[in-house]
Amino acid sequence: MPRHSRVKGLEMTYHVMLRGNEKKDIFTNDSDKNRFLDILIRMKNKYNFVLEAYCLMNNHVHLLINGNNNDISILMKSINVSYANYFNKAYKRVGHLFQDRFLSQVVTDDKYLISVSAYIHNNPVIAKIVEKPEAYEWSSMKEYMMKKVDREIVDPQRILEKFSSLLKEAVNCYYNYVGKFEEVDEKYIDIEEDRIQARIKNQDYIENFQDGKRVINKQLELRNITLYNIKKDKSLRKEIMSFLRKNSGLTLSEIGELCGGYSKSTVCIVLKN
Repeated sequence: MPRHSRVKGLEMTYHVMLRGNEKKDIFTNDSDKNRFLDILIRMKNKYNFVLEAYCLMNNHVHLLINGNNNDISILMKSINVSYANYFNKAYKRVGHLFQDRFLSQVVTDDKYLISVSAYIHNNPVIAKIVEKPEAYEWSSMKEYMMKKVDREIVDPQRILEKFSSLLKEAVNCYYNYVGKFEEVDEKYIDIEEDRIQARIKNQDYIENFQDGKRVINKQLELRNITLYNIKKDKSLRKEIMSFLRKNSGLTLSEIGELCGGYSKSTVCIVLKN
């Protein structure tokens, strides 16, 4: 997978994912997870960064962090090194614990901020570990619900205030939002990156709009149909749009244009249905 320079800013908010090297577990028990949370608290006290959400899974971690005038790379290196030292010593192992660099996405606006927090809290639900986000012990969802926790780590105020200025109403609205969350509208850091790796290996991987045109034209030729057939046949339209969504980095608007001039909202409805 090609690497790109990381976009950084001292006051940016990031969705960060730490993943175990070769997709191996980085937590083997609750004690490991407790140690990681202790390290997060220690690093928060040291650097004074803002942690807005987190979720610890067995082989990866999701964090929503505002650097608060700190370099995100320095923050993550401090967290990684501290935990890796603990883990290697505890289990008498050597070598890299995490993949060679963390994954990150810059949070560009309030809509994405709210959405990515819901995605993070839904990780255990997506993985079918629990049925409801608040049932998972190792995420910040309980703090958002204002329930008693052993450690108060996150700062949920900024996100909750997007729903209401009244705390109780904000909590209820956020809970409902997370419960009804669907990830089709945005693209997030994939839990295992399987989707990304499959796209790279797939000969039909679509890197840009022009590649999309060529793939669509090839499909139309193989099926002996035109764009009119896509517009007329709902099942065919969903099949083509789903293929483009899974095998490209195209936006919903670009997918709609390739399939005959559909709007972003229409593509979203087709994919959800």
